[in-house]
Amino acid sequence: LYFSGKALHLFTRKNRSVVASFEKNFLRLEKGAFMAKQFTLPGEIVKKSNAIARARWQPESVWEPRIVALVASKVRADDEDFQTYRIPVSELTGVADENLRGNQYQEIAKSIEHLGKATIRIEGNKPRNFRQYNIFSMCGYEDGCLIAGFHPDLKPHFLNLREQFTEYNLMQFLMLPSCYSQRMFEFLKSWSGKPEIIISVAELHELLSTPPSFRADFKEFRRWVLEKAHKDITEKTSFRFEWEPVKAGRSVEAIRFLFAPGRKAIAEAEKQKAKEDKQRRLQAQRMSRALDCAKAKGGD
Repeated sequence: LYFSGKALHLFTRKNRSVVASFEKNFLRLEKGAFMAKQFTLPGEIVKKSNAIARARWQPESVWEPRIVALVASKVRADDEDFQTYRIPVSELTGVADENLRGNQYQEIAKSIEHLGKATIRIEGNKPRNFRQYNIFSMCGYEDGCLIAGFHPDLKPHFLNLREQFTEYNLMQFLMLPSCYSQRMFEFLKSWSGKPEIIISVAELHELLSTPPSFRADFKEFRRWVLEKAHKDITEKTSFRFEWEPVKAGRSVEAIRFLFAPGRKAIAEAEKQKAKEDKQRRLQAQRMSRALDCAKAKGGD
């Protein structure tokens, strides 16, 4: 498991033995295999409704999902209301305000500015039904600290969650290097209680806000989004999944995501069995036609 020195500096300095134990357990697993048990790096936990984890929004940089996750990690299980959270920037970057590079500060400031007007869209249970929400009622940067408060309309999605929620380790999420891997991680995490799900390619493009070039060329989408996100999530987090294309004719119409240990092997066996059954049916049909032909010609 790769640990970012900057992102985890403050955590590992106080928890070296715990992190070493986690890494030892993680690396003991066979590469590429599913985990029998999901190990979780100790630290802050992000908890949100599945609806929020699956919501559509368009972050402009990796800093925006990181900031939202960082603020969400400050919400406590027994909170009755949102607070105005004041968070040292070192918890986001691993370095204090005075040590931020100029371009780093500019990127974070731009992200905060965009988050101040950013919205998320939650799809309804019926076609063409949705709700749009502001993420923050206020956000800013003061004296080396991020300051932010979630919009009150989001209370049902963060406070007193008892069911249909997604939770994950903050530090693992902060290590994800792209918006695609961040969005895929949250989205798939929200479905991981099921053995597998099938999502249309069109829906994935909408969820991830992919450019037209990726929508026109599945090979590009596969290479730069699906394969790259899978690699990032596998390397940086303890979450495990596999995926495979679902074809209609020659075109890929959907993606099957598999979460349960051994599920991909089972799916492959089922596909092979279906293929063999189809071949047997075709052979039987050919034999039947041959017999009919022979009878028509007066044969036995």
